Amino acid sequence: MSNKNEEILYQDLEVPEIVWEKANMAFSQIGTEEKIQNHVKGGKRKKLFRIPKVAAAAMICCCIFGTTVAAMEIISLYKQRMEDMEEQEIEGLYQLAYADEANSLNRPFMAEEGERYQALTEEYEKNGRFPEKSLTIIAKAEDYSGQGVAIEAGTRTIYLPEGSLSDEELLEIIDFNHKMTYSIYEKNREQILAQGDWESRMEAMTDWDVDRIYLAYCASNLETGGGYSRELIQTEKQRYEELNHQYETEGVYAEIELNIIKTVDEYTGSSVAFCEENSSYCLPDGVLTDYEILQIIDFEHKIPYCFDRINYEVMIGLRECYPKAE
Repeated sequence: MSNKNEEILYQDLEVPEIVWEKANMAFSQIGTEEKIQNHVKGGKRKKLFRIPKVAAAAMICCCIFGTTVAAMEIISLYKQRMEDMEEQEIEGLYQLAYADEANSLNRPFMAEEGERYQALTEEYEKNGRFPEKSLTIIAKAEDYSGQGVAIEAGTRTIYLPEGSLSDEELLEIIDFNHKMTYSIYEKNREQILAQGDWESRMEAMTDWDVDRIYLAYCASNLETGGGYSRELIQTEKQRYEELNHQYETEGVYAEIELNIIKTVDEYTGSSVAFCEENSSYCLPDGVLTDYEILQIIDFEHKIPYCFDRINYEVMIGLRECYPKAE
């Protein structure tokens, strides 16, 4: 039984409405000269919230029964099980993930098996109910004995016995799917970090940094604000475009982030700051320096990255829920 399409993977994920709204706005602010014009005019462009390619690949590869592989509420046992995986196991599952388009079954689940699969997935994620052993990996279909469950490495077909599956056998499949998803997540993070570009800098951000930017943007008032506190002059717009290109292609960036403030009254009038009260960038009266422009560019890239990262980590179970202000 193969996946019907990508959309089915997200049907059980409860994404708070504020996340969708803010994510749409965050992603609409990345990219071209039109972005500068929209900021200055206070305009807002809509763009569909995007799932990172690696996230989609992981979910498509590892979700064989039309459910997401993560729950909104988990305990540390599940996360610890993923993080305790040896590098050799992660590498093996990562290679296996690209053996074919998606996991398939040699026969469909019986209705009763499907119901237990759903229930056991919840127990696996929330209560730490794990299988006693791992799913057997076989080289070719002829190696399957007809007993237990096993996956063929070449086609990534999961072979099931003719009789009803036991809870242990279902848990072995569930465990395999979760571990493969995590392996893809880990290996892709390693590859991004090794690139040494602006995206690798994003990937190196701590959870605290990601949550801080995410919460600041979610708390910002997009209805009454947005854009800059003053209009950019033409030379600032031109330098913005030049520096944005250098930021993305040459690794030119400001070492210190812009300040995040809650109200306009907190702005001192020097340097640049992002204000939650009106979702605007507070700018000094004088001409912006390259360093200040780079601070804005960096923050604008980090906003959609933080939404992407948090959404993905919730989907695969590495986060219990979306961050909430204390």
